[in-house]
Amino acid sequence: MEIKKNIFIMILLFLIIAFFITFGSYFYILNKQTKLLDSLYFSTHENITKTTQNLIKDKQNATLAIALALAKDDNLYECMKNENYEKLNYKNIIEEIKNYSKYKNVWIQIVDKNGNSVYRSWTDKKGDNLLFRKDLKNTLTNQNISTSISVALFSITLKARTPIYDKENNFQGALEVITHFNSITNDLKENNIDSLVITDKKFKNTLKFPYTNIFIDDYYIANENANVDLLNYVKNNKIDRYINIPNYIIENNYLISNYILYDKNGEKLAYILNFIDLKNIDTQIIKSFKVQIIMICVIALIILFFSFLIYLYSTYLKELKQQENKKQSILDSQSSIIVITNGTEIIDANKQLFEFFTSVSNLTEFKNKYRCICSKFLDLKDPIYILEKDYDGKNWAQYVFENKNKNFRVAMKNSLDEIRHFSLNASKIKSENYIITTFTDITKEIEEVEKDKEKDRLLYQQSKIAAIADILKNIAHQWRQPLSVISTITSGMKLKKELDNLPNDEFYNSCEVIIDNTQKLSNTIENFTNFFSKDEVVSNFSIIETVKNTLAFFDSIFEKNNIKCSFNYDTDFILTCNRNEFSEAILNILDNSVYALIENKKEEDRFIFIDFKDKVLQIKDSANGIDEQIIAKIVEPYFTTKHQSFGVGLGLFVVHEFFVKNLGYKIDIKNVTFEHENKKYSGTNFIINFN
Repeated sequence: MEIKKNIFIMILLFLIIAFFITFGSYFYILNKQTKLLDSLYFSTHENITKTTQNLIKDKQNATLAIALALAKDDNLYECMKNENYEKLNYKNIIEEIKNYSKYKNVWIQIVDKNGNSVYRSWTDKKGDNLLFRKDLKNTLTNQNISTSISVALFSITLKARTPIYDKENNFQGALEVITHFNSITNDLKENNIDSLVITDKKFKNTLKFPYTNIFIDDYYIANENANVDLLNYVKNNKIDRYINIPNYIIENNYLISNYILYDKNGEKLAYILNFIDLKNIDTQIIKSFKVQIIMICVIALIILFFSFLIYLYSTYLKELKQQENKKQSILDSQSSIIVITNGTEIIDANKQLFEFFTSVSNLTEFKNKYRCICSKFLDLKDPIYILEKDYDGKNWAQYVFENKNKNFRVAMKNSLDEIRHFSLNASKIKSENYIITTFTDITKEIEEVEKDKEKDRLLYQQSKIAAIADILKNIAHQWRQPLSVISTITSGMKLKKELDNLPNDEFYNSCEVIIDNTQKLSNTIENFTNFFSKDEVVSNFSIIETVKNTLAFFDSIFEKNNIKCSFNYDTDFILTCNRNEFSEAILNILDNSVYALIENKKEEDRFIFIDFKDKVLQIKDSANGIDEQIIAKIVEPYFTTKHQSFGVGLGLFVVHEFFVKNLGYKIDIKNVTFEHENKKYSGTNFIINFN
């Protein structure tokens, strides 16, 4: 138990430490992973922001380069003066830019010095004044080269402007090249970033001719290549929520980064929402970190496990040795002989074995001399005593172990050549194939039992003698009337003979009467002789017939004591046992009822009712019953409710032994109340169940 307790404590301690290491590592990894992910997401957000800024700047520079190149055309003023812009061939230039660059939607506009649009490459609309645009008004005022991002009639666009002069260097207006955000969002898409360019809702009224014609609430979507699914997602989840993101959020398996676009005066123009799928963010560094931490934890647990294992093993060996010494001490402290065996050879034993076999002093000497304790078993010709033999393929120890419900014994001679008797018990250790046998000396108990049996035999003999005395009384009672009749007739015949007054007819009649009464005496002797025959033969006999014979024996007793007895029955039952023992058992029951009726009831209230139906025999009397406190004891030996002069209390004990132990039937004794001839009675009902 101590070993198991220590092992349990160490295992529990290991599990607790392992638990804390595991869960500590888990929470550390979880916390660290959260921080690393936050750092990674923030870094991704900054990279997206920088990429967006760079792409916008590159697009502005490219737009400016196109504007500067177009402004070098010497025919520009002449075409402007003649309002013949076809000669400028701008449409072919735009087509070539579209075919040979990533700028697919370049617009060119010419504005006169009064701010009126006199030419637009993407539409026939012209003549409207554009001085509401601060960037354009500034260029016309300062007559300088400039770039800007602004919201106009058609969309939010990137613009580059250069002044137009005539040959006399007089300012005539400005050339403006306009590009869109589509190429920027396409570049972002190549980096697995989906973008939405959202114009602030304050410009809704400015956008008279929206190019994409895509709106979410009052917000204009400027890039025509916008992802439709993302548009619907933002729309369904309220667009205001996303344009107010301070940096980024993680939602729906996307990192959503918000880039706010301002003009040169710091006025908020638009919001660029960049969506990058979390699967496209390289988290390998986090996975590597997790693997490293897990490996460290596993190595720590393995080291801890083997440390505990080594400690447990050394502790186990130490305690095992102590347990072996303790076990031997416990075995030696037992008063019984304890032998550990496999059935053919002794494995171990306690010192009581060597105290019984004094010719040896240790196990080695015993094995050399006897090999097995079974070689000393004596044959007492009793199956309850175990011998060294084969029991259907099993040795003696296996046979005892597999039949634990039987009370086996062995007999062996000690050093004084005395036969000693032992009760034999066997048990088995689950982990081993050995059987532990315990030999408990019961010699004194057996001797005491034999003494008790002899005492019971003597007492039983006394009971039989008392029963014989009752029988002799009954014989005397049954002989009294026939003898009296014979005596009277004989005396009368003698007197008449002396007076010579004995007619032949009277003589012969008197002789017939004498012969009849003599026959009655002979029959009485025959009945008693048959009833108490010592025949021990088991036979088949009728219960009804045997009960009737027993009642015939009691006829004179019933008559003398004015006891009315009736016997009712249905179907007969053939019983197989000793008929005389059965009759004696019924006699004992009736004898108790007769005694109780004589002691407790008036002559007119003495009844015995015997019923045999459905294989159940009931003998019921009207003798007021038995005290409930002692009714369970009346079948015990030597217990009697009679005066000592009437017996020793073995009558009902004999009945119980015969029916229950010998024949295996059930008996029951109950106090009952019943009604007979409109009068209530109480008594004892003795029930014998033959089913």
